[in-house]
Amino acid sequence: MEITFLGTGSAIPTAKKNHVGTLISFADKNILVDCGEGIQRQFKIAEISPTKLTHILISHWHADHTLGIPGLLETLSMSEYQKKLVIIGPKGTKYNFSLFEKIYGKFRINYEIKEASSGKCLDDKLFMIETLPMKHAGLTNAYSIKIKDRLRIDKKKLKRFNLPNSPLIKDIQNGKDIVHPVTKKKIKAKSLTYLEKGKKITIIMDTLQNSNTVKIAKDADLLISEASFIEAQRDKADSYKHLTVKDAATIAKKAKAKKLALTHNSQRYGDDISPIINEAKSIFKNTIVPKDFDIISI
Repeated sequence: MEITFLGTGSAIPTAKKNHVGTLISFADKNILVDCGEGIQRQFKIAEISPTKLTHILISHWHADHTLGIPGLLETLSMSEYQKKLVIIGPKGTKYNFSLFEKIYGKFRINYEIKEASSGKCLDDKLFMIETLPMKHAGLTNAYSIKIKDRLRIDKKKLKRFNLPNSPLIKDIQNGKDIVHPVTKKKIKAKSLTYLEKGKKITIIMDTLQNSNTVKIAKDADLLISEASFIEAQRDKADSYKHLTVKDAATIAKKAKAKKLALTHNSQRYGDDISPIINEAKSIFKNTIVPKDFDIISI
């Protein structure tokens, strides 16, 4: 899984930090989580075609997370976008899209809107998406994207059984026992395979701390969390219903996440991320503070 941070700013963008947008890519899937103003320019600078998009996840409908949507869909309409775009957001998403189309006209692409609040909101052969509600001004979702565990073939064992290019490989991949074409001995599929654990990414955007944060992030390979303020501005964080850096790091620790990426940082911190990274690492060492256009793989 590859994660491209298209925007890492908060409510007010800066010269170096765009409104939020995070692209998660794996196999032939490209999932954009939130779509702040200026997202199309971010795609251009990152040299990524937005026509690769397969899904958009909307955490909530505040302007800094959604103002890029109409322009992006207009561009897809003019680019002969051929896929079916799946859009998932909190209750009210369908209504808001109907308002977009009243203002801008019908988007000339094939898209489906799913409203979700809790539980599994997409179950694909390759992966699934789960959501839980957060505590912010208005309905807000956090999301987990989980690649499903896969049965993989042990190539060394195949070679040992003299089956490296056998047509029986497909049966083995499907977990079926086989009969060796020469020895006629039965070989159990589990003796030639192993289970590859799928990766999990959790994204928590604007919210106050609540019990669902740890629940949705449990055992995540990567937790991407908003961290609008450092602990010294706790009063502002509580007033605007946001997490502090300490909150986000504590969530990662309690959830036993493997890595934490802090985004949606207030413009007040400018280029100096030392107060953010130092506070986070005092609680959860494997923390990064990505910049716009940073790419990481898990």
